[in-house]
Amino acid sequence: MARHSFGGGIADYVVTQGESGELRLAPNVAVTFWSAATGGVQITGLLDTTGTAIPNDAVTSDASGAIPAFGTAPDGVRAMWASASLDGSGARRLITATDLGAEVGEVATRLAALEDRLSGVGRLTASPTAPGNPGTGDVWFDTSAPTGGNPIAFRAANGVFTVASTVTCALPNGLVPGDYLVAAVVFASGSGELLSAQPDGWTVLQTSQQFGGDTRIAIYGKVYAAGDTAPSWGFATATQTSFAARVSAGIVAYANAASTPQVGAFAIRSGTGNNSDAPSINTAVPDVLVLSVFGEKSPGVPTAVTDPAGTTRRLYQTGTGSSQVPSVLVCDFAQPVAGPSGVKTASFQPGSDNGFGIQIGLTRRQN
Repeated sequence: MARHSFGGGIADYVVTQGESGELRLAPNVAVTFWSAATGGVQITGLLDTTGTAIPNDAVTSDASGAIPAFGTAPDGVRAMWASASLDGSGARRLITATDLGAEVGEVATRLAALEDRLSGVGRLTASPTAPGNPGTGDVWFDTSAPTGGNPIAFRAANGVFTVASTVTCALPNGLVPGDYLVAAVVFASGSGELLSAQPDGWTVLQTSQQFGGDTRIAIYGKVYAAGDTAPSWGFATATQTSFAARVSAGIVAYANAASTPQVGAFAIRSGTGNNSDAPSINTAVPDVLVLSVFGEKSPGVPTAVTDPAGTTRRLYQTGTGSSQVPSVLVCDFAQPVAGPSGVKTASFQPGSDNGFGIQIGLTRRQN
């Protein structure tokens, strides 16, 4: 810290009160300096203009009663209380440093520089819901109540491809009772193939839906319990009770998810192309884990599959052959704030006219 100069200012005078109440300049008076208007301690370590210690730390007013410029006070002292006595008795008056102009100017310069650095910084908002129309640099502090339960976590996945009248998809390894399972079945339906009812204990999340004219998908959910067996589905046609279908199926498992997922609207690819969209869902609570589930049927084994941006792939099951190859793709992403999740798009090569996408939101199980 810097030492500041005192004395020699336009208001730095010692005065006394005359017999008639008039104020008179008081020459040759010893002035001491203190840390407070009353009480406090004497400020010592004063230096004169040559840097020499001032005896007794007392400055004497000149012949006109002015307190002369006497040098500097200790480091960091910018104001003192002056007393016209050696022991600090009597009235005290505030005296301030005479060289603060440069310091004030430096502060102003620093403030201006800080304003320049802060220009363009966005709004700071604290609220239980996200502000509308956010801009670049905006910061939102979420004041909503914390979500109960433990965070949802991916557990495991498993898939299967077959050409048969029945498909059984083995449960993923490492399941724990209470895990939530989502199963997807995609199969060629060009010969009128139909899917049997859901396996025991499974809930229909998406009924069997045709897409692309000759492909179907169905999606199911279930809370895993100890001893549960692998689910199976059968295939038939309007004229045959058993029919070999080309089918890919898969199961993904999650810990700490509730048994009531939010199922969004689906989208079907229009015309031949590579991209399949899973429409956005509007989550009602924070800390949702959103699954993007895609069904595809390709003219051959897909040569490349691109996951939606911002997601993590959990399952990709495709088939074999040079035609009617069904595939299941499941990716997920965290949705920490309630609101729209955004459309998620997956891409498959080569292109076809058989593409399906849907989003499913998993909420935390309240333990």
